[in-house]
Amino acid sequence: MQIVLPFSAPALESEIKQLSPSIELLVLPPNEEIPPTVNPEILLTLGVEENHQLEEFLSPERSPNSSLKWLHVFGTGVDYFPFELIGNRSLTCSRGAHSLPIAEWVMAMVLTADKKLPSAWISQPPEQWHSAELSQTSGNTLALLGFGSIGRLVAERALAFGIHVKVLARQPRSEWPEGIEAVGDLQALLSDADHVVLAAPATASTHHIINRATLSYCLPGVHLINVARGSLIDQQALLEALESGQVGLASLDVVEPEPLPEGHWLYHHQSVRLSPHISWSSPQILERLAQPFVENIRAYIDGLPLQGLVDLEQKY
Repeated sequence: MQIVLPFSAPALESEIKQLSPSIELLVLPPNEEIPPTVNPEILLTLGVEENHQLEEFLSPERSPNSSLKWLHVFGTGVDYFPFELIGNRSLTCSRGAHSLPIAEWVMAMVLTADKKLPSAWISQPPEQWHSAELSQTSGNTLALLGFGSIGRLVAERALAFGIHVKVLARQPRSEWPEGIEAVGDLQALLSDADHVVLAAPATASTHHIINRATLSYCLPGVHLINVARGSLIDQQALLEALESGQVGLASLDVVEPEPLPEGHWLYHHQSVRLSPHISWSSPQILERLAQPFVENIRAYIDGLPLQGLVDLEQKY
């Protein structure tokens, strides 16, 4: 059983080799040509926009003689994946690996917005001591678009702060965790929210889901937080909403495109807090990303269902 990795990771390689003596493990960085002897049954790949090696592995020219049955994306987003080439192969990802640090990042944005940090810090005597106009986080309303692993962890933390949590999810549920209000449409989700968190996948149905019309549903001065994909927001509509005050603050860890070109308005707008797609960062994140792949290899060998399967129709 030949398995190809896109990078060298001694600890991961050792863990995989211990799963079965039948495993032949090869490291083939994405910028290297594919030797004729490489014909993997399992491929670990990077979820990046330009991946010519992946496209070659999936190309129709290789398909008749290809042994490739299962691909795993070393990440959680698959919106860049060439789905038209996947055929009848299985596709999985490390869904959930980033969720905890991203949920913490969201709460950091909520709390620093309500407490006006860092602008509330002082470096010289202020005009007046004991005076500020800070918001109280408890009692505020947080609207969650999406209720996957990130949304669930955000909701848990928001509820602990006494925040009212509303959720619009892609799939209906018969039961919801205690304290969560499920709604059926965007207007109901956005109409009374102090903080709006985008945690939905990038699909055709979510492209520019935040636009002029949907932003008009929001309370004036709403705080918009995006940890999903930049494509969920119509950035021109966001600019107009920021200028009018309809959106009071935008905390964005993802934008469109990435990276943003030099001089883009998002870099310098006074009501935008922009970070370079780092909300996922935490200690041992590579190990967390790798663990679902290792567990799936074990399941694959034992003939058990794979976890983190991507819906090839929904592309998520």
